[in-house]
Amino acid sequence: MSASPRTAEPNLAKSSTSVEFWILWIAAAVALAYLVLPRPYAGDVALKTSMCVLLAIAAFRGNLQLFALALLFSAAGDAFLGYDGKRLFVPGLASFLVTHVLYAVVFVLATKGAAAPMSAGRKVMFAIIPTFAVAYSVVLWPNLGALAIPVMLYIAAIVVMAMLSLRVRAIEVPIGAVLFMISDSLISLEKFLWQAAWVGPLVWITYALAQLLIARGMLMSARKGVAVIASH
Repeated sequence: MSASPRTAEPNLAKSSTSVEFWILWIAAAVALAYLVLPRPYAGDVALKTSMCVLLAIAAFRGNLQLFALALLFSAAGDAFLGYDGKRLFVPGLASFLVTHVLYAVVFVLATKGAAAPMSAGRKVMFAIIPTFAVAYSVVLWPNLGALAIPVMLYIAAIVVMAMLSLRVRAIEVPIGAVLFMISDSLISLEKFLWQAAWVGPLVWITYALAQLLIARGMLMSARKGVAVIASH
């Protein structure tokens, strides 16, 4: 006896989703490998970009094409900064700027008519995100020089992205967005204000966690959406 359409569709969605989450685990292993292997070595830039490429594949499989495109821009940013972070800082900045704009659009489209209620924790994040951004911008401004305008545009984009992430019900997404802000704040700390050996590893840890959490949250949201449609 063949399965009814109502039964087959959820099973197919579940099978597909399991593959996507396995890809997430592989991406996490790649991120860990990049963290622990001593650099430089042949292929280190390729390893760095692999995390977001894998996440983009998972997003594409999960029917999140615009999100996948955003992750590919992140991969490009990783490549620019990994190859020559000083000389290619502006192209890297531009790549991540596009990522944040696309993320913001993705979050709006994913939450049309179904935005998460503003819990106490989300309200605290809603207040802290712009407050921190303004205060940090004031600290950075005297040291930015010719990069002042691009950096300020970037900060505005990531703040908007993080604020809109609070609309997504999967808590991994706003947590990931805040971690993304922390990672970028550490990059600017190291580039414009102060350098220390621990900053680089912490930049990667917060960034990798950010991308992995956002990807997981978006895939979970997409899976729930498929389940709801299949049940009707």
